[in-house]
Amino acid sequence: MDTIMWIDLLDEGISLLLLVILGLVLYRGFKKNQTLLSEREELLKRYLFFRGDQQVRLKIYEGDEKLYRELIKTISNSWKNFKKTYDQYLLNFAQNTNRTKLFLKIITLGLLINSLRLIAGEYLFSSLKIHMLYTIVRELSSYVLVLFSFFLLRMQTQRFHFLKGKSLKMDQENLFFPNNSVAKGEEESLYNEFNPIESVGGEDGEENQDTHR
Repeated sequence: MDTIMWIDLLDEGISLLLLVILGLVLYRGFKKNQTLLSEREELLKRYLFFRGDQQVRLKIYEGDEKLYRELIKTISNSWKNFKKTYDQYLLNFAQNTNRTKLFLKIITLGLLINSLRLIAGEYLFSSLKIHMLYTIVRELSSYVLVLFSFFLLRMQTQRFHFLKGKSLKMDQENLFFPNNSVAKGEEESLYNEFNPIESVGGEDGEENQDTHR
């Protein structure tokens, strides 16, 4: 009797353990994706402030050829730095999503193997076929969480593509028709992020940045 009880507990425990691991994998993957989405949006906002400030300067100094060329160079450098960081967020999002999907598929495969094992055991060793039907219904209920996990991850990915398209629309309006001013303290941090001294090189770069500011 004790042996049968332990076998039943083990059968139930395997399914429960796999579902717990499934939930943890989904939570970690979903949370990391959400963090990447938030950081990407913040990066975009900061760049829009910086680029808007440079657009205003272009209009102000369009009569000064030297300053105008330096501003164009600053905008070019800032775009390259922004694009590099932005693309890295996209890559990290795709890699994390694919990795999470892979783990979910592996766990789902484990659940399927365990379910087939339980159903086969009931079919071969149980004299009452109603037990096999009960096992099938019980195992099918476990896959509700599996389907929900893939659905939730898919919804997050679709939201990412929606935000990506929406942000591109916002880019066109803000990059060429800026209506935001940058605070003095914030301006310095934006320069350090999108047009660091190292990107233009040495003392000349420092002098150029001082001229822009």
